[in-house]
Amino acid sequence: MSRFPLFFRWLTIAALADWLITRTITRTAIFMPKPPQVVAAYQALTLIGQLAFTLTGLLALAAVFWIAWQSRRSVVLPFVLLSLAVFSIASVFVAPGGWLAVGYQLLVMVAVGIVGKHMWQETGGLKNKIAWSAPALALMLGGLYQLLPALYTALRWPGPPPLTETLFNLGELFVVLTPIVLWWAVGRASRVISPYKWAAIPVLAFVVAYLANPAMTAIIAIWSTGLTLYLPWPLYAVSLWLAGVTVIAALRQGNPTGWAMLLLIAGGYTPQLSAQVFLGLIALWSFAVSDPQPAFPLRQLRLPIPVAPLNS
Repeated sequence: MSRFPLFFRWLTIAALADWLITRTITRTAIFMPKPPQVVAAYQALTLIGQLAFTLTGLLALAAVFWIAWQSRRSVVLPFVLLSLAVFSIASVFVAPGGWLAVGYQLLVMVAVGIVGKHMWQETGGLKNKIAWSAPALALMLGGLYQLLPALYTALRWPGPPPLTETLFNLGELFVVLTPIVLWWAVGRASRVISPYKWAAIPVLAFVVAYLANPAMTAIIAIWSTGLTLYLPWPLYAVSLWLAGVTVIAALRQGNPTGWAMLLLIAGGYTPQLSAQVFLGLIALWSFAVSDPQPAFPLRQLRLPIPVAPLNS
């Protein structure tokens, strides 16, 4: 993350706080009894979550503007990103619907396609190309899943649109595969055992919760990450474990891939809010510039610290 402005780090922290507090802890607390002490803690957490959400939205917009400026040589990507930022700001005053919603989803998919194309064409090594294609495909399929209903509504066609369930399930599959292929590209290079031990803690919590109450765990997973858990649960456990290993290993290497994965997790699958959409796009762009020869060259920053190559 040393190649990025400091607010990228603050964005990641705020986004994680928003995800953990607003979309996970406070929603899980709905199922808990609430004596006065718990109600007070719940209200305090809600307030903190709202602050984290507001900060995430502002920093995500700042990051989008920064990426647009840094990638200005490509012309099209800055235009698309700035258009998305305008849509996001306008949606505060006018709820997007009809053709506006269709246009927004199309812009998101165009942005994913541009970054994904540059990653595939200019990223060194087949291993990195395959690894970084997984999150790009997950974002693209999630965008298609959201585009079809908006298009049917704009055209006033009778629904539901075909293939939406297939697109959603296929996108969720790529979400689950993303930590696995990123571990294969980045995380397994680590020869330290501790990342595997620390990453096992959330996995154990997930396994215990799922075996104790699969239905409630699936509901919380949808609220928290957008995943339905339709695949066999051991696959989610392995994916969660390798996601933790990859994040810890990448952060130790000084590789932006770790921060990008955290942004992907905080953004969730098929997000409904523009701030969360931006998190996915920022993460994808971060994957692109994680390569020693990035697809979108950055200007020289003060006191740069080299980022360890993925193949090291």
